[in-house]
Amino acid sequence: MSPVLRLHGLDSLNAAPLQWGLAVGPPVGRRRVELVLGTPAGAAAALAAGRADVALIPSIELQRIGGLTVVPGICVAARRRVRSVLLLARRDLSQLADVAVDCTSRTSAVLVRILLERRFGIRPRYVERPPDAGAMLREHDAALLIADAALRPAPAGVQVHDLAELWCEWTGLPFVFAVWAARGGVDIEAVTRRLERARADGRRNLSRLVAEHASRHGHPDVPTLMAYLGELLHYNLGPEEERSLDRFFQEAHDLGLLAGRRLLHVGSRSDAASECALTGGGG
Repeated sequence: MSPVLRLHGLDSLNAAPLQWGLAVGPPVGRRRVELVLGTPAGAAAALAAGRADVALIPSIELQRIGGLTVVPGICVAARRRVRSVLLLARRDLSQLADVAVDCTSRTSAVLVRILLERRFGIRPRYVERPPDAGAMLREHDAALLIADAALRPAPAGVQVHDLAELWCEWTGLPFVFAVWAARGGVDIEAVTRRLERARADGRRNLSRLVAEHASRHGHPDVPTLMAYLGELLHYNLGPEEERSLDRFFQEAHDLGLLAGRRLLHVGSRSDAASECALTGGGG
């Protein structure tokens, strides 16, 4: 076994409380931790290709990458509006002909299709674009933005739709954006303990995380960022979050966005993988 445990996290504010001290903290068992930060798409690609042992991945990737075990109890989720997954529209939703989708997105790109097509009954064209609201809206009726790009002030004169809020209103469930997942051969119990410690440390240091992020990215609205991390997001994967994942995957499957349904395996603290209550089968 390699002496290095390769973790891929996300270079975004919403994930920061889960990653506190991972690069400089104690090892996991006898394995030194190596942390790489990048985009959601990059984290999923690294895990799928075997360049990462554990990664914080968009939740939809649990259905696309085989052989994964979900680290229990930890996720990035929202129980109402989230402010960092937004559909900006130049006209009413019923009139949308095309939507520019942030090319770094994975889960939110599926979520916007579920909401527009299943909830609102419209079928616009979707085009991947770099996350630049102005450029996206100059060429398209609406723009899907996620993470830090969505936290910036929206252009004047557009409708702002919070996708987490729309999901929660429609389903009565929270929405799960990302989970830690591990490839085979990883000591889930040891990894869980280390990631739980990082989450606890991160939540105790929210003000420092926000200050560092605001300084690095030139974001002047520190109170908004504090409310975002401290009030709008939560980081616990429980039964309601598992039911939400089940609903999300079923809606995606019904739209033809998944070739099949995978049984999900959530690791237990006894280091034995157990099937959670999510249903489905096949690859």
